Amino acid sequence: MMSTPHEPASATAHAIAPDVSRDQAAPAAVVRTSKRPPLWLSFLIDALLAVGTAVAAFWFGSRVAGSERPFADMPRLLPIMIVLQLIALLALQGLARRPPIDWLVRVAGGVLSGTAIGVGAIGAWFGTASVATVFLVHGVLLTGAVIAWRTVWMLAARAQVRAQTRDEHSALVDRSEQLTTLRGVAFSVYSYRELLKNLVWKDVTLKYRGSVFGFLWSLANPLLMIVVYSVAFTYIIGVRAPHFVFHLMLGQLAWTFFANSAAMSTGAIVDNAGLLKSVLFPRAILPMGTVLFNLVQLLLTLVIFLPVMLIWYGVPISAPMLAFPVVLVLQVLFTIGVALVVATATAFFRDVRHLLDVALAVLFWTTPVLYNLAQVPERLQPLVLLSPAASYVVAYQQIFIDQTWPQATVWLVTTAYAFGAFMVGALLFLTFEDRFTEQL
Repeated sequence: MMSTPHEPASATAHAIAPDVSRDQAAPAAVVRTSKRPPLWLSFLIDALLAVGTAVAAFWFGSRVAGSERPFADMPRLLPIMIVLQLIALLALQGLARRPPIDWLVRVAGGVLSGTAIGVGAIGAWFGTASVATVFLVHGVLLTGAVIAWRTVWMLAARAQVRAQTRDEHSALVDRSEQLTTLRGVAFSVYSYRELLKNLVWKDVTLKYRGSVFGFLWSLANPLLMIVVYSVAFTYIIGVRAPHFVFHLMLGQLAWTFFANSAAMSTGAIVDNAGLLKSVLFPRAILPMGTVLFNLVQLLLTLVIFLPVMLIWYGVPISAPMLAFPVVLVLQVLFTIGVALVVATATAFFRDVRHLLDVALAVLFWTTPVLYNLAQVPERLQPLVLLSPAASYVVAYQQIFIDQTWPQATVWLVTTAYAFGAFMVGALLFLTFEDRFTEQL
């Protein structure tokens, strides 16, 4: 709320009215007046990021493949890829000053299309298909990097514009300014933790409302799944791999948590239009509440699943299991970032819901749930490991089935995904938050 202290009611109303209209027009004004980076600076930063992400991608590929061979091809292939990516960005006007949504689509499309063209051209000209997956990894990393730095720039510019506006109207206090920075949102979410808890509890109670056994269904479900999978894969299909059902269930639970959270987040903003238009609160609570609801479901399942599987297969308690909570926290952080991105995109493009259904169906088969990562051809392992939920599934399998600490590359991917997705998701959410109500 905005108020001018120590003034009569009529004077206060007169002071508020013009400022309310100014605040309602603020998003458009900010978009018009925000300082976008000049073309030459965008080009320079993108080129530097292209080099840095390429080195990271080649290093990652060599670690997964267990060979230094990709580095031998880097000096002659890297310039070709970077030039093609920058040309694609220029062709799609990804470096131009455009509205945020148009800019976001053009930047992502430019980097990814340039990468695809580069992979095809390098394969045709040099016949080095062995590094194709490394360049695809490079394209994914570069897309996230260029979106992240542009979003940070736009948020900083918007904060500067609002600071200037606040100086011009120093007698007025805009409470919504607390929600325009990452630190402000973090403190606001903590302040509204009771609201977040109530939203999660409401979803949990609604799911089991009216049922006779209530929460017991969450405990019965994993037991039934264990029995069905054991009978189907062991006695009907005849899979004799050791710990296969344990392997399958670990992957299935980790994947279900991610997929359900992403799918439900598509409605976090668009399905709460009335709440968004009537109450001021951190909007990020809505997609976060969706993720935490699915986390509660996962934890209720693990309470039964893990002890039963450990006893069934005679798996002893070991030190690497101490890494399980750490990996789970990283996956939750990563899933929250994805939920923020999906919720933001759906507010502007309703087709995201349908596209996500198709994407999840495809991504399931790139996640090592029904197979081991070691069964994948060596040149494709880096790409499979970069599938959204793959690194977390592999980490769980290494902890509980292999009884080993997750490998260094797995730790690298899980940590990078967690913090990278959370930062990109939070920044995108903040960038477009002002325009949510216009789209509902």
